[in-house]
Amino acid sequence: MTALREPLALGTVGGVTTDTGAPRADGDQALHRWVLPGPDGRPAEVATELDGGGTAPTSVPRPFLHPVRTLGGTVVSAHHPADHDWHAGVGPAIPDVDGVNCWGGRTYVRDTGYVWREDHGRVTVERASVDGDTRTEALRWRGPDGRPVLHEDRVTACRALGPDAWELHTVSAWSTAGDAPVRLGSPGSNGRAGAGYGGLFWRFPECSDVDVRTASAAGESAVHGSVAPWVSWSASFAGRAATVVLQALDHDDPWFVRVDEYPAIGSALAWSSAAVVRPGVPLVRAFRAVVADGRVDPVALLRH
Repeated sequence: MTALREPLALGTVGGVTTDTGAPRADGDQALHRWVLPGPDGRPAEVATELDGGGTAPTSVPRPFLHPVRTLGGTVVSAHHPADHDWHAGVGPAIPDVDGVNCWGGRTYVRDTGYVWREDHGRVTVERASVDGDTRTEALRWRGPDGRPVLHEDRVTACRALGPDAWELHTVSAWSTAGDAPVRLGSPGSNGRAGAGYGGLFWRFPECSDVDVRTASAAGESAVHGSVAPWVSWSASFAGRAATVVLQALDHDDPWFVRVDEYPAIGSALAWSSAAVVRPGVPLVRAFRAVVADGRVDPVALLRH
């Protein structure tokens, strides 16, 4: 399968420079930190949720997890990388929410291609509570005018699996903000075959010797667009090996994979057709991720 690429940020929107040096707010605020016992028994901060306040408007301010670390301290997430400023750590992002760009960058228009439009939204946390290592949030996905277009109930939890691995569990339940259905789309559902990114997205930092695989496929071209219960990413991050296994729970969206252009995996909510959120019927996507030091067999990690 030929990998279709997401464009780099170039141009202007409303007089605002939208290249990779786009202006940002004063910075992100930490909303929550997850701390688990490290390999030596000392506390290890494995994930931080940021509010996205340091994100440029054209990169869609939204909450996300960064940095995400192994118990040994290796960082396995990146935010605002030079190649795609709108890639933000680990978390949900959707290119087309009833015409609102909640991904960032240029918008893909059928029969036209990628264009800059003043259609960028933002995602805000309205309420949150914490019970132990579980954080529950009510979020609003808003259009350029600030009005809600989608509601989300998100649950994020972390737990240790031993001295070398820990588990991230995340659930998003989207519901309509009004009485009409809401269409969740992507470049793939808008006519660009193989470019169905959108949904849970995990952007990795620069890494080398990447091994991306599922139970039945290996390598970017084979895994990209495939449907499998899990996808595994093992690589060397600044000279330290780490493995992330992302498991889909109770759904079979295709996997979105990039290796050659930039390092990332995601679950494609609207791979070739839009997902529709109907009034009174939440659309739910749940994932389990296991994060480990070293190059570890993904099947063994999932047995935890």
